[in-house]
Amino acid sequence: MPSKYVTVDGVATLIHHRGATTLPGQPPDTSRGHTILCLHDAGGNGNVFRGLLDHLAENHSPLSYDQPGHGRSADLDSLGSIEAMAAHASGLISTLGLGSVVLVGDGLGAAVALEVAKSGSAAAVVLVGGATGVPSGLDAMVDQLAEITAGRARREFDRTGYAPDTPRHVYQAAFGEWVKTDPRATLGDRRAQQAWTAEPGGVACPVLVLTGEHEEDDSEAGAEALAAALSAGSCAQVVGAGRRGVSEQPAALAITIDEFLAEVLS
Repeated sequence: MPSKYVTVDGVATLIHHRGATTLPGQPPDTSRGHTILCLHDAGGNGNVFRGLLDHLAENHSPLSYDQPGHGRSADLDSLGSIEAMAAHASGLISTLGLGSVVLVGDGLGAAVALEVAKSGSAAAVVLVGGATGVPSGLDAMVDQLAEITAGRARREFDRTGYAPDTPRHVYQAAFGEWVKTDPRATLGDRRAQQAWTAEPGGVACPVLVLTGEHEEDDSEAGAEALAAALSAGSCAQVVGAGRRGVSEQPAALAITIDEFLAEVLS
């Protein structure tokens, strides 16, 4: 997948893109359709969106990136708060000269996307992988990661949230990306989620809140509540997906995003 580094607030940040490679120091070509910036989940990196970027690139200019301390971006730890992550994302948008973008936030990235949207730099937002960016069982996740980083427990791959018939290769690819990030950074991400409170009233742009067909029982209710609290919120479902629709159903997710953008940004 084409990638390049840009420096944001002194941090070398790896971005993933599609289309022709540009000269060093120059942003990727974003002339096709809408510019779509994808924000990854806790402990993840921008490469988890590779399938989604492939499909979105048919009509748009999609990008993703590794947060500081994740994947191949610089720094060793999480930025520590949703607000700091949003500031970094806004800095990336400014550094690349992207203007008003479409944000696709997955899990933790959904929370970050909502915070970025409050600044007015988003044309539209799509949230996936958790209606509010705060997963159920978060306290237990933090406790487990604290044990791992203290050397008192083994690191085990999280298999929760997938649809029942998810193919093995999807798990394998997800595991390969997950191990690229130090568990200390993932712990910082989860603690940031604990400290964050969703305040969607300041988001004025259209927002689509997606749930997977096989997602947890309370997810649809949470999505509906979040959409109702937004000035221009709506809900939809990704057929065949669980909570990890980015990895499970990238083609279906891309179609849903494309239809949403055609409706609200035409």
